[in-house]
Amino acid sequence: MIFGYVRVSTKEENQERQIKALLDYEKNLEEDNIYTDKQSGKDFNRKNYLGLKEKLRKGDTLIIKELDRFGRNKSMVLDELNYYKALGVRVKVLDVPTILMDLDSFGNEVAKAMIDMINNLLIEVLSTISEQERIKIKQRQAEGIAIAKREGKYKGRKAVTEKDLPKNFSKVYKQWKNKSINGTQFAQLL
Repeated sequence: MIFGYVRVSTKEENQERQIKALLDYEKNLEEDNIYTDKQSGKDFNRKNYLGLKEKLRKGDTLIIKELDRFGRNKSMVLDELNYYKALGVRVKVLDVPTILMDLDSFGNEVAKAMIDMINNLLIEVLSTISEQERIKIKQRQAEGIAIAKREGKYKGRKAVTEKDLPKNFSKVYKQWKNKSINGTQFAQLL
């Protein structure tokens, strides 16, 4: 089967550009097989991505528009790609053209090895750039907050008041504090 994966970092961002690119590239890709997340690329603990990962089987193809849409943590990106390679899932990244080549069409083993090496180098470079961009984004954000604080414009997060809390907060908090429930249960009950 053919699957697609789309990720944007915030709820305000639009995923349609990526979805259209996947559908334009692969005519046999059904829109129901495109999994989307609106979440940071810092790790792979994303609900829909994890659901997709469970569905993928040997012989399947996973298509992603850009490597940074897959993830922004270099070592995790490489781990995920190696996982799929070992599983026998073909990953196609539209902004890495050599990955789109069908290596089985090369009769020459040397040519296959060279293209595979080029793909690995491109993935190394692009995943490093993606990770560095994530670091820069965080740095720019911190610099903006520091300037706003200096100028007295930074308000920070809105303070939580008693009326903002769920009605059962005190009861559930006491259960958690007494260790009769764990943190996950605490969050679920609220």
